[in-house]
Amino acid sequence: MHLPRLRIATQLSLLLTVAVALAVLAVGALSVWNLRSGFIDYLRARDDAQFTRFVQVVERRAATDPSMGWLRDDREAMRDLVDEFTGRPLRGRRPPPPPGHEGMPPPPPPPPAANTGGNLGERIVIRDLQGQRLAGRPQPAGAHRTIRAIKVDGIEVAMAELTAEPEPEAMDIRFLQRQYAGLVGAGVGTVIITLLIGWWVAGRWSRPLRELQLATQRVARGEKVQILADTDSQRIRSGAVEIDQLVSDVHAMAAALSAQEEARRTWIAQISHELRTPLAVLRGELESIEDGARQPTPAVIRSLGEEVAQLNRLVDDLHTLTMADLGQMACEMVAGDADAALQRMAHKFDARAQQMGLTLTIQPAGPAIPVEWDFGRIEQLLSNALENSLRYTAAPGCIDVAWKATAQTLQLVVQDSAPGVASANLPKLFDPLFRVDAARTRTGQHGSGLGLSIVRAIARAHRGHVQADASALGGLALRVELPLHPQNLDRRKPRN
Repeated sequence: MHLPRLRIATQLSLLLTVAVALAVLAVGALSVWNLRSGFIDYLRARDDAQFTRFVQVVERRAATDPSMGWLRDDREAMRDLVDEFTGRPLRGRRPPPPPGHEGMPPPPPPPPAANTGGNLGERIVIRDLQGQRLAGRPQPAGAHRTIRAIKVDGIEVAMAELTAEPEPEAMDIRFLQRQYAGLVGAGVGTVIITLLIGWWVAGRWSRPLRELQLATQRVARGEKVQILADTDSQRIRSGAVEIDQLVSDVHAMAAALSAQEEARRTWIAQISHELRTPLAVLRGELESIEDGARQPTPAVIRSLGEEVAQLNRLVDDLHTLTMADLGQMACEMVAGDADAALQRMAHKFDARAQQMGLTLTIQPAGPAIPVEWDFGRIEQLLSNALENSLRYTAAPGCIDVAWKATAQTLQLVVQDSAPGVASANLPKLFDPLFRVDAARTRTGQHGSGLGLSIVRAIARAHRGHVQADASALGGLALRVELPLHPQNLDRRKPRN
C-alpha cells in the first residue's frame, strides 16, 4: 500500500488536525463519561439526603402513634407527608400533637426541601416491621432500593424504602444535553482553529523549504546562485530554529560550492600554466636542435634534463596533493627517534644555505624523542618548508629550525628572516599554486607553489596541523604540530 505524496503544509495540517481531533474525542468521551457518572452520583446523593429528611418527617408524625395506625387507616396520610416534606399546604389538616403536648401550638412545618426531584414521593414505600406495605405505590421488582428504619425514641416502628430513579428526569436530561452540546461545539471549534493555525504554520515552514528546493535545483544544474540575499533573509524566516538553521547551512553550502568551483577553474588554469612553461622550453630546445640552430651539447642536454626534472617534480607534487585530497596518502608508520631524524634531515641543507648567503641554525631538542612516523613523508615536509625559506629569504639572512616535544606531540618551527608576508596572505600560503608578491621572491628562484600545500597534507596525514605566522626574525614562521604516535589516535574508540 502506497500512501499519497503530499506537500509538507498539507501533511502537517492533516497531522495536527488528526492529532487534535483524536485528543478532543478522547477528552470529550472521558468528559461525557465523567459527567454522566458524576451526575448519576449527584442524583443518588440528592435522593439520599432527601430520603433522610423524609424519614425525619415520618418519625415526627409517628411520635403521636408509634403503631403507625394513622398511616395504615388514612389513604391521604402519605400525600400529607409528601406535602409536609415539600412545604406545600396540608389542605387544612394538621397532624395530632405528640403525647403530652395537647393544647400547645403546633410546631412550625419543616423548611421546604430544595430540589426534591419531583417524583420522590412516588418512589417511597413505608412498611411495618412485618414487611406489610402501609403506604406508597408498588415498585417494580428487582429495582435497587435504599432502606431506612423509622424510629420513635430509638425504637424501630417501621421501615421506609426508596427505589432508585431509573433515569434522569426531563430537567436533568436537558442539563446533560446542554453539557454535551457544549462539549461538541468546543471540540469542533478546537479542530477548526487547529486546522487554520496548522495551515498557517505549515505554510510558513514550507515557504523557505520551497525557496531552498528551487535554489538547490539551480545549483544541481551548475548555475551560480545566491540562496539568500540580505533583503530576503527576513522575508522567508520560518520561525523554526531548525529550518532557519537549514536555510543558513544550505546558503553556506552553496557559497562553498561556488568557491570550490571557482577554485577548481583557477586550479586547472594554474596547472595548465605550470605545465606549459617547462613543456614550452622543452619544445623550443628540441625544435632548435632539429633545425640545427643549436647543437646537442652536454650543456643543452643538461638544460633539457633540468626542465624534465622540474616537470617531473610538478607532476609528483600534483599526484601527492590529489591523493591527500582523496584521503589516500600512503603513510608507513615506523618507530624511530624524531630528534636524530630531524637533525639528519635539516643538516642536508647546510651547504645550500651557505652557498646562498644564508645562515642555517638547527636547535635540536636534546634527548631522544621516540615516535612512530612515516619518516620519508616527514623528510618531505621538512624539505619543502626549508626549500620555501631558501627560495624566499633575502641574503644575507638566517633560517632557524627548532623542535621540542611535549607529552603527546612534537612542535616543529621553521622560521626565516626578511622579507615577511602580509598578514592577509598568511592563511592563503597553504593553498595550491598560491604565490606571494615579488617582495617575497628571490631573483631566479620560482617554485611550483605546491610545497606548503604538501606540508599541510603530510601534517594532516599524521593527524597534525600547521600554521603560518609572522616570524620574530622578520620573515615567515611555519609551526607544525605532530602527534608522537598518530596511529594511536586512529585506534581510539569514541566514548559512549
